[in-house]
Amino acid sequence: MIRRHIAVLLAGAFVLAPGAPLTAQNTGRSISPTDKAQGTQAHPQLLAQFGGAYKGPQTTFVERVGKRVSVQSGLSNAGSDFTVTLLDSPVENAFAIPGGYIYVTRQLLALMTSEAELASVMGHEIGHVAARHAASRNTRATIGGLLARGVSLATKSDLATRLAGTGAQLYTLKYGRDQEYQADALGVRYITAAGYSPYASADILAALDESTGLTAQASGTARSAPTWASTHPNGADRVQRAEALAKATGKPEIATTQDTAFLRMLDGLPYGEGKEGRKVIRIVTVSARDTIDTLSQRMAVADGKRERFIVINGVPADEPLKPGTLVKLVVAA
Repeated sequence: MIRRHIAVLLAGAFVLAPGAPLTAQNTGRSISPTDKAQGTQAHPQLLAQFGGAYKGPQTTFVERVGKRVSVQSGLSNAGSDFTVTLLDSPVENAFAIPGGYIYVTRQLLALMTSEAELASVMGHEIGHVAARHAASRNTRATIGGLLARGVSLATKSDLATRLAGTGAQLYTLKYGRDQEYQADALGVRYITAAGYSPYASADILAALDESTGLTAQASGTARSAPTWASTHPNGADRVQRAEALAKATGKPEIATTQDTAFLRMLDGLPYGEGKEGRKVIRIVTVSARDTIDTLSQRMAVADGKRERFIVINGVPADEPLKPGTLVKLVVAA
């Protein structure tokens, strides 16, 4: 896997707040019957709001990785207690709710370049649940808080009305900065325990920051567009902290080979909204004549073909592609 880098200097090591739980075992909590019931009730409504569950061949892979990481949280030792869903959404997003329900969108999956990056996103989201962040927030706009008060999902309930809006993801999962940092720390711990590289967290955070910037540029909007990065404060600071957390595990940062199995798994995954025709990810092998410029011209995106190619593949902009490696292209289906 080629590491992504943001040109920043580490400001210092990240220190978790005193007394903050590092695993679910520290909190003495598990998936309670109440949490499971609330999650089960909210799940169908969330599926309806976020495009439904994607039914492609990538779903089994995502479920396996999500459960492998989730059991490290201490919420449950049984992977079957967790419901991992790949959402058919063109928005880069991921979230989790009490009861062991974890979600990632196909658009965010398309941004990743390794199984470890997928694991890091899952670890971060389940970290929010393990730390009871939804329950601890003083807000009426969370799924956990609304369902805890007995709001019905069957008809036009308060929750259903909120979820019907285009900003539903902002209602469901907008955490404070300290909670995001804590979930980052928990996520790094979980993926390390599951056997993944702890440095993958910094990789996907950097990619998300770059992708959000490109999307904002293309649409002429501010970086507060409703993506994963808007509900999860991003930027250089979080990348720095993720790097420091990875170093604190004592695991060396080593150059690894490309995760070809993961990349081949992505082949055929739908990309974007499809308003101008259906698009999919295609995995191609770099030839000796290929360059970033020549391959990026084949990208079926309206603007920023070269920049989008660089971001979704996590390749350095100023280095030649290596023949024989795999890259992602967005093409018309």
